[in-house]
Amino acid sequence: MIFTLVLIAIGVLLFLVIGYNIVLQYKQKQQADQRAAIARQKTFISESEDLLLNSARLPYSTEIMLILHKRIMHSLQQIKRIDPDVKGLTDRLGASQNQISQLQDRGFENNQQLRIPDNDAEAVQMLKVIKRLRAVIRSEHARGRIATSIFVAEDRKLELMILKVNIENTIKRALESQAMRQWGSSRQLLNKAISVLNGLSDRDEYLEQRLAQMRQMNDDMSEKLKKVQTKQKEDKEKEMKEQDELDVIFQPKKKW
Repeated sequence: MIFTLVLIAIGVLLFLVIGYNIVLQYKQKQQADQRAAIARQKTFISESEDLLLNSARLPYSTEIMLILHKRIMHSLQQIKRIDPDVKGLTDRLGASQNQISQLQDRGFENNQQLRIPDNDAEAVQMLKVIKRLRAVIRSEHARGRIATSIFVAEDRKLELMILKVNIENTIKRALESQAMRQWGSSRQLLNKAISVLNGLSDRDEYLEQRLAQMRQMNDDMSEKLKKVQTKQKEDKEKEMKEQDELDVIFQPKKKW
């Protein structure tokens, strides 16, 4: 009888130990999942804040600013739902909501034009930022946080922004080719960009100006090449004339 009770006690003890370990592992997994979820939301916040910093160098619209700030707010709300005791969370949420309210009431004044990249490395960096922005608004639209009409309009603006960076870089490279007297390379760059812009039906004033500029560059280059060719022809004719005169002077004299 005593032996039976001992066996039962050991069985109960083992059951409790196993049950405790299961509960402990579940809690540890739950905490790990919560940490991973919070880390994910913090990544969203960090990425959005980094993109907001670039509003000083790229012409963001009010809608883009709202999308980024709302993304931050949604991530803060998710963190609060997961762990309401995160330090400073309530204050950050309040500040985020205040920024959104200000943008909705006053808009975002950004009258700057697209800044011309100084070199290829800077152009690549600008393109990376714009592509990240497109990925963000695509993701937010997929989550149902952006109306389709707004998504289509803003995605097109960013697509044109990419084109503008490429056009500016093309003009810069074409000028560099001209400086090195690589006329063929310069004309090839310009003609390709002109062809792309000619195919656009929604060119804005900025792109119209660049299209006119590149056409003028082509015309100026043609005129310059024409002058060079004319001078070369004149120089060759002058050289041939001088050679003829020398031939006359030094030709063998006839004996009478």
